[in-house]
Amino acid sequence: MARIVPVIASSSSVAFSRNLHLGLCSASPRPPSPLLGLGFAIHQHCLSGIRTSRLIKRETCIKVSSPGNMAQPITTIGKEEALEWVKKDNRRLLHVVYRVGDLERTIKFYTECLGMKLLRKRDIPEEKYTNAFLGYGPEDSHFVVELTYNYGVDKYDIGTAFGHFGIAVEDVAKTVDLIKAKGGKVTREPGPVKGGKSVIAFIEDPDGYKFELIERGPTPEPLCQVMLRVGDLERSIEFYEKAFGMELLRKRDNPEYKYTIAMMGYGPEDKNAVLELTYNYGVKEYEQGNAYAQIAIGTDDVYKTADAIKLHGGGRITREPGPLPGINTKITACLDPDGWKSVFVDNIDFAKELE
Repeated sequence: MARIVPVIASSSSVAFSRNLHLGLCSASPRPPSPLLGLGFAIHQHCLSGIRTSRLIKRETCIKVSSPGNMAQPITTIGKEEALEWVKKDNRRLLHVVYRVGDLERTIKFYTECLGMKLLRKRDIPEEKYTNAFLGYGPEDSHFVVELTYNYGVDKYDIGTAFGHFGIAVEDVAKTVDLIKAKGGKVTREPGPVKGGKSVIAFIEDPDGYKFELIERGPTPEPLCQVMLRVGDLERSIEFYEKAFGMELLRKRDNPEYKYTIAMMGYGPEDKNAVLELTYNYGVKEYEQGNAYAQIAIGTDDVYKTADAIKLHGGGRITREPGPLPGINTKITACLDPDGWKSVFVDNIDFAKELE
């Protein structure tokens, strides 16, 4: 059978062993197991009766087990030092986490239609969920997806706030034809982007997540974008620049179609995964739903990372920096001004988890 393989400059293999699960919504008093992975799987008991929340509301499904997470500690560095440090920190996007209703069905679609590789998979019956990591290269050097299946939950609300994931391919038209041949859903036929020249197409996976196929030459990072909608673009740009240390790579206004986008990231778009922020004229609020979870970002120091976020303001720390109970991997988690969640993971600890 024909298989779509996005253009990749290089690839390598990596052995995976001990991993770590950041189950902040779990009601279990047990410390996280060393066999669990780097992601916030929202367990079934946290999803029952869950309501979609607006971007302006704060996240509520977080329950921490460590007493040190209950209060915001006094920052240890000054504002100028913190904001300067984030620009020098060694950061990259590690993975994006979201929930699916049928894990095997989604794995089949991603591998056969999108050309991804199943990097690893693990089942955690005591917590009633299963994870699968897929991408175009090993986790120590590529941005990947972390799929979460919660036992018995076959449907989620994606909402209107989440936009799409972006995948760079050499030939969009050919990719679309192959996806159609495998029964995939194409929602936008190949052609120039509105207000631009880049050739794109849109498809949907079995759970309704949209993927933008972008025609592009060889790239080391085919999984190249995560698009999120925001209610105040300038506010979001400032937050991600100063609190997260991202660079505004480009900004494009499309008055004809009444929207503006800003590409934010830690390196050039053709070599790194980036965050695409979209502002639709006059729209200040969106429904976030309960399907999309968060992005994980590597950092050399989770403590300084949390300090910078607090000192900048606009966001909110939801998990104080420090090692998870019973495990040495250090993390911190926060919400941006629109309520989008990000998790920062210590680079050295993350590398040890992949040994």
